[in-house]
Amino acid sequence: MLQKIAPVLPAYNIADTNLFYRNKLKFLTHNYGNYLIVRKDEVEIHFFEWTGIGKFVPASCYIIDNNVEDLFSKFSSMDLMNPKGNMKKNSLGKNEFQLVDNNGNVLRFGGI
Repeated sequence: MLQKIAPVLPAYNIADTNLFYRNKLKFLTHNYGNYLIVRKDEVEIHFFEWTGIGKFVPASCYIIDNNVEDLFSKFSSMDLMNPKGNMKKNSLGKNEFQLVDNNGNVLRFGGI
């Protein structure tokens, strides 16, 4: 039985990403040098340090929250929204907003 998913996103710098998620978004963080795991409630996101040759390509993930409106209010005071300050209805009619982390990765938050 499938229980959980943990997206793996790229990071320019694990130490900077650790600080961003711990200090700005208030996630619990576990730094393993070139790999990072961040957790908040039932959400877990993994990061690998980008060392590839070529262009860094940010990624995205979708996070479901049972009170996305309150979460939006909490995060909207930070200069992280993408686009700035917008919550919209997605194709399923649920409220959704996006924020961008320190690597350019997009975190999409939506209601259930």
